[in-house]
Amino acid sequence: MNEVVLKIENLRRTYLTKAGPLEVLRDVDLSVHRGEIVGLIGPSGSGKSSLLHSAGLLEDIQGGTIIIDGKPLAGLDDNARTKIRLHYLGFVYQFHNLLPEFTARENIALPLLVAGQSRTEALLRADELLTQMGLIERADHTPAQLSGGEQQRVAIARALANRPKLLLADEPTGNLDPKTSRSVFELLANLAKEEGVAVLVGTHNLELAGKMDRVVRIDNGNLVAA
Repeated sequence: MNEVVLKIENLRRTYLTKAGPLEVLRDVDLSVHRGEIVGLIGPSGSGKSSLLHSAGLLEDIQGGTIIIDGKPLAGLDDNARTKIRLHYLGFVYQFHNLLPEFTARENIALPLLVAGQSRTEALLRADELLTQMGLIERADHTPAQLSGGEQQRVAIARALANRPKLLLADEPTGNLDPKTSRSVFELLANLAKEEGVAVLVGTHNLELAGKMDRVVRIDNGNLVAA
């Protein structure tokens, strides 16, 4: 088995509500390996997004350990968490969140520029990804000039621009029709495997989940094999 990129041990996440504490994750254990695509399923409100956000250092946890690429992430300040997200993680959401005033090429290049790469390097990497996504002819189009599937392909390319170790995707095709959904996921899967990225995908789409290497399910706050 390839190296472990994401390792979660005994993860707990609780929200405070008017009715009292709501525990959404209970002692969750999960490992995702380099080049592996793991599906995360469960009904709405089961904790899929909470698990993805916790793994992506977007939410605080109440207990447990998160290790990315061998680095324990407990006790990091905001600056250190931001650096981990920038250099080790990629994120894809149901809605593409592209910047409307920038072209497809510029949207993909932006995280590279933030990470300190030169404009030339950033644009070369953007064009490489656009070519792999079959979108190089749309490089100079803004999001408004792209279809929903094209926008999401640009969002995936942007998430992979910095060559992350781990890609976290929350309903990445949930806003697309079934045919486009299959096509976009296929591109995501192929590109992630080519680049050796570990991928954790939260989805309601059981057909999509069936195309992944492995599927786990959140059941009453616990993670079990699907």
